[in-house]
Amino acid sequence: MQPSDTTYTDNTILIFEKPENYFFPHYRGSVFAPFGVPQPSLRYLVYKILYLLHLPCCSMFWGSWRHHVKTAEQVVIFDYGYQRGMERCIHRLNPHCRVSLFFWNKVNRYNRSHLRFSDAGAIYSTDPEDCKRYGLKYNHIFYPRDYYTPCPPRTGPDRLFFLGADKGRIPYISSLKQLLEKSGISCDIRILQPAAGHSCPDYPESFRDILIPRRLSYDEYLAQLKDCNILLDINQEGQSALTMRVMESIYLSKKLLTSNRHIVEYDFYDPRNIFILPEEGLPSVREIQDFLKIPFHPYPDSILDSYSYEHWIKQFASL
Repeated sequence: MQPSDTTYTDNTILIFEKPENYFFPHYRGSVFAPFGVPQPSLRYLVYKILYLLHLPCCSMFWGSWRHHVKTAEQVVIFDYGYQRGMERCIHRLNPHCRVSLFFWNKVNRYNRSHLRFSDAGAIYSTDPEDCKRYGLKYNHIFYPRDYYTPCPPRTGPDRLFFLGADKGRIPYISSLKQLLEKSGISCDIRILQPAAGHSCPDYPESFRDILIPRRLSYDEYLAQLKDCNILLDINQEGQSALTMRVMESIYLSKKLLTSNRHIVEYDFYDPRNIFILPEEGLPSVREIQDFLKIPFHPYPDSILDSYSYEHWIKQFASL
């Protein structure tokens, strides 16, 4: 007898690289870090040596999730939480457990080896283009349904908030900021400086006012979003997947400026709420102003439900 969808939702374990990030603390008790040793540390270095040499005993360094999977119906391992052999370890502990690998990010040189996951039919991605290229199954990005916030009446000036890494986008974002401010939008744009030990670009002085030294916690980030009504979404080259900012715009009732041209293919697309930035150059001030004059149109419950955590979990059991 197959477990019900409700059982999968209630008894699923997630293995995510940093469970303290984003909204994952909301699922405390279900989401676990891959390792039981701090990174970096001497013990972690020992683990990496054993791992790279394909030596046994690697699993002794893995986290407390090993105890929880013994009674789980399903385990979903995120790409940057996966370590070679995890699925075999889980099946030794619980032979009847369903184990899936989920590419939360695009396939790249850092996670490409994960394509050798032992069950090729249980690899999923949130990027439709990667699904086509590598023969993966598609599952959508998700967001906590409990975070839904209705759109309040807007009384003050339009305000945009953006926080993200550079990823080669800072010249475009800086130019866009100037245009948006001419359109009457108050822009709070923050670009993370590379961490210590990483190569740091020689940023022009004009970029210094939008650079910040540290990432905000997700609670701090959400506090900033409360005071804005516009989000900015600038995709990396070749990315067709939806980002967290798209989900935030839906569930937190914000207008969205995005460079993702694939967004028109999704069932939630609404030109009253979403403005697609031109592929080349910048939009005009008039285009932005006309877009902002249109009142935000609330998303229906059917959309909020279909991109929820609960729906995402059920997809692994049904696809």
